[in-house]
Amino acid sequence: MPKLIDHSGERTGDPWITYAGDAHAIPAGACVILPLTEFREFAGTWKNHAKALGVLLSPSDNLELIANDLDKLRLIAIDFPAFTDGRGYSLANALRSRYGWRGELRAVGDIQQDQIYLLSRSGFDTFALRDDQRANECVAATDDFTHAYQWGADRFGARPGPQVRYGA
Repeated sequence: MPKLIDHSGERTGDPWITYAGDAHAIPAGACVILPLTEFREFAGTWKNHAKALGVLLSPSDNLELIANDLDKLRLIAIDFPAFTDGRGYSLANALRSRYGWRGELRAVGDIQQDQIYLLSRSGFDTFALRDDQRANECVAATDDFTHAYQWGADRFGARPGPQVRYGA
């Protein structure tokens, strides 16, 4: 089971269960993360069964498919099947800036410690770590840099620290 961290440290007792094809394995009243296809087809059924719904997006998923359903979700997880696949950064940024998503945005999959800062800048606020990763080192990675040179989706689009100007 992956370790879950946010900007303040390691979380204990993650209430979310990821649906893996067996609905009977999900107890009534659980918080459920559904793959996009399952969410789109059976959201009404799951809404009656689950305490809360989340959706798992793959890097190639179209955000337009959930744009009208964001109010039904409490969590959006974005999968990084390989650390070299950067499409999840774009999805996160679009969810925060274009769609106004304010709920939990979780990075899952093959994420590396040195990516945590940029994932955070893109709008992610929780990160599912592999068992071999140290939570305290990954939390510290969210503060790897003290200044940003461009706006980011972190802190919901807040302007970063002092702006650097070149020239006059």
